[in-house]
Amino acid sequence: MKKITILGIVLSGLFLTACSATGNVEKGESSSYKTEKTNEAKSEKLTEEQQDQAILDEYSKKITDATPGLIDEYNAEATSNTSGLEGLATISNSKVSKLAEISTEGMSKMAKVMMSNGSGKQDTYNEFSKKLTDVYTTEAAKITEAYTSSAQ
Repeated sequence: MKKITILGIVLSGLFLTACSATGNVEKGESSSYKTEKTNEAKSEKLTEEQQDQAILDEYSKKITDATPGLIDEYNAEATSNTSGLEGLATISNSKVSKLAEISTEGMSKMAKVMMSNGSGKQDTYNEFSKKLTDVYTTEAAKITEAYTSSAQ
């Protein structure tokens, strides 16, 4: 029962983060706008699959690199938790949400490739976004394991 509750909390955090994430960059609103446009011009020479693979590689690394630090943060915050299991779940969920934000950002970039440079078909996007989701799921499970260990 604990694992089902934990999984529900983790998944709800993922969906809340994904739904609240925005990928819109308006001209003049970001100092990286010029860099982004330069990168887009370079990426137009690559196929849709090559661009998605590059995005997958970049965001998989971001997720896997972030996980150990998030586990350390969870463990540090868990020691001062005074709200029982609910408090631990909240801490865990906040760490998993950070991974979800990274994953959502990567998938947004893949969708942008599909719509602007790619075929407009979802096959390639679905293939690569699933791979990124798999990386996210694997790494989120590590944070959930830290929660499970501390909740016992």
